[in-house]
Amino acid sequence: MLSHRLLTHDTIIKLLPHINTEQNLLFYSYLTQRKDKAQYICQFFNSQLTAVLAYFSELSFPAFSFFRVEDCDIFFPELIAFTRETIKLDESAVCGTILCQRDLELFQSFGLIKGIPQRFLTMKHQDESKLLESNIAKKINENDYSKVIDFLHSGEMRFFTRSELENYPFLGIKEGEDFIAVGGYHFYDPQLVELGNIVTRLDYRGRGLAKRLTSELTHLGKKLSPDVYLGVLANNLPAVRLYEGLGYQTTMELSIVNFTLSKTKI
Repeated sequence: MLSHRLLTHDTIIKLLPHINTEQNLLFYSYLTQRKDKAQYICQFFNSQLTAVLAYFSELSFPAFSFFRVEDCDIFFPELIAFTRETIKLDESAVCGTILCQRDLELFQSFGLIKGIPQRFLTMKHQDESKLLESNIAKKINENDYSKVIDFLHSGEMRFFTRSELENYPFLGIKEGEDFIAVGGYHFYDPQLVELGNIVTRLDYRGRGLAKRLTSELTHLGKKLSPDVYLGVLANNLPAVRLYEGLGYQTTMELSIVNFTLSKTKI
């Protein structure tokens, strides 16, 4: 028997011990960092959980994370239909998520993907000897939050949320009163740390600021957790090489995709 339910965080959190965090960083963040703002649309077959579409409304677009239980058959059109009805999104609304290859093929097979997927690398820090000893960045205080938000938006940080700035340490480099480089975290927890929102102002790029800032953020993250990650578009070769030069290695290749909750044939 097939059924769908909108579950509370207190119920879905039971999945946490069974999540491979390295393979499911985005979904892990929905169960932890984003738990207060996420909704969990779950599919069951014969009372067994088969898949979850988790929804987060704090970004500039409808954001989702998809998780499937290994070795379970998924009734995907029914899950999409229930999600569309539950979240009350127009079926033409363009949503975003990050998918592994198998899940990308699932979304593509039902014609939900819009545009061309972007290859995205998850990288983990492996070699502390490659980090720089740098202290040019300063911790951002509350008085500068508005400036930092404007700076990150101007750098087109699509996945930045204000709650990250309010809850996690962010570092900035200034020239006078203006920020020329900023960086922080998507995730900052003893279980794992994920760097994010690293931006250098266009006219200051090529001066090594991002390298020094990333080193400082990595050092800081290592004080909290031995598992420090970051994500980068695969075609951003200068950034990939920068991170590799600091001791990061690719652990997962994923795809950033736009998709719709359009009606699919059942």
